[in-house]
Amino acid sequence: MPSLKSSVGNRQHISLDDVCFLISVTNEYDELNQPIPTETLSMVYCSRLSVTRAEFSTAGQTGNKPNMMIVVDSDEYDGEGTLEYDRVKYSIYKVFLRPDGNTELYCEVDAGA
Repeated sequence: MPSLKSSVGNRQHISLDDVCFLISVTNEYDELNQPIPTETLSMVYCSRLSVTRAEFSTAGQTGNKPNMMIVVDSDEYDGEGTLEYDRVKYSIYKVFLRPDGNTELYCEVDAGA
């Protein structure tokens, strides 16, 4: 289905010509009612950008260690907390919805991976 996003006021165009995998986790339960997490990967087009010095400083104050920012189409992002980029798993610690219809995902290396 085509997106109904407006292109009015879109001054900065970001080319989404790279690929990452958004990871969603669902729980299935065994016979003892214990959760068994299942990961589902969804391929999306993205653009990798550097984290600014201001973001690096702010994230460091909250205990995060920013590694990169991934920009994806807002229609593709559905609240996932983890992504895989270049065969490395990252945690998403901050999300910012841009006015151009894209979403910035601020990532740090997933300590559990």
